[in-house]
Amino acid sequence: MNEITQELVARAVDGDPAAIHRIVAVLERPFFHLALRMLMQHDDAEEACQEALLRVITRLSSWRGESQFATWAWSVATRCVLDYGRGRARRPLLAFEDFEADLADARDDSARERVEDAVLLAQVKVGCARAMLQCLDADHRVAYVLGEILEVEGPQAAAALNLTPAAFRKRLSRARQRLAQTLTRSCGVRSADNPCRCHKRLAPARAKGRLDPRDAAELELPALRERVRSLEELSATHAFFEADPQGSVAERVLPHVHRALGL
Repeated sequence: MNEITQELVARAVDGDPAAIHRIVAVLERPFFHLALRMLMQHDDAEEACQEALLRVITRLSSWRGESQFATWAWSVATRCVLDYGRGRARRPLLAFEDFEADLADARDDSARERVEDAVLLAQVKVGCARAMLQCLDADHRVAYVLGEILEVEGPQAAAALNLTPAAFRKRLSRARQRLAQTLTRSCGVRSADNPCRCHKRLAPARAKGRLDPRDAAELELPALRERVRSLEELSATHAFFEADPQGSVAERVLPHVHRALGL
C-alpha cells in the first residue's frame, strides 16, 4: 500500500477515475484475504471485501495524512469486515474443543495418500486452517490475521485496531499460543504422532461439501510437512497458516465496485 500517495488520494478525491481504479486495485487483494480469514466463506469474503473497498473510496477525503495511508485503510477495512453480516465475524464459529473432536471423528483411517489427489488435499488443508482460525474470538483472530498471516507491521496493525503496541503484542501472542497448542496437539502436518492426515479427511470433507475449488493451490503437502515439523512451535504455526493460496478476486469484485462508484 506504500505506493498510495497523498497526491494519488487527492486525485481520487477530485474524481479522477484512473486514481480511484489504482487505489481499488492495490487494496483489493489484501482486503479480500483479511475478509476470507475472518469469515471463512468465499462468497461472504467477496461481499465484505467489496463493502470495505467502497467504504475506503467514499471516505478518502477523511484521510488527512496524519497517519500512513495503510494504517487508515486497514482501520476502515477491519471495522467493515467485523461489522459484515450483523457482526458475523465477531463470533467464534467453533470452540477449539469441538474443532479437535471433529478432527478425531471425521476421518477415514483406511484412506491412503495419493499423488493424484494433491489438489484436493491442498483444499482440505486450506479449509482446515481457516476453520481453526474461526475458533479464535474476533479480537484475537483479527490480530493474528493482520500481524502474522498478512504480516502488517506491529505498530501499524495496533493503530489500525486502535490498540497500544503493547496491547496488540499481547493479543497476538495469545492467539499464536492458542493456535500453536491446537496444531501441535492435533494436526498430522505438524507432528507425525498425530493420527489426523489430510488424505484421511478427504472423503468426509467431500461428503460434507467442505471442498471449494477456489481454494486450489500449488501446495505440496509432503514438503509442507517436512518444513513445519522442522520448526519450533510458533514458527511452525506461522508456516502452516502462511501456506494458503494468495489469489485475487479482481475479476469478480472490481466490476461491482466500479459500477457502484459510477466508473
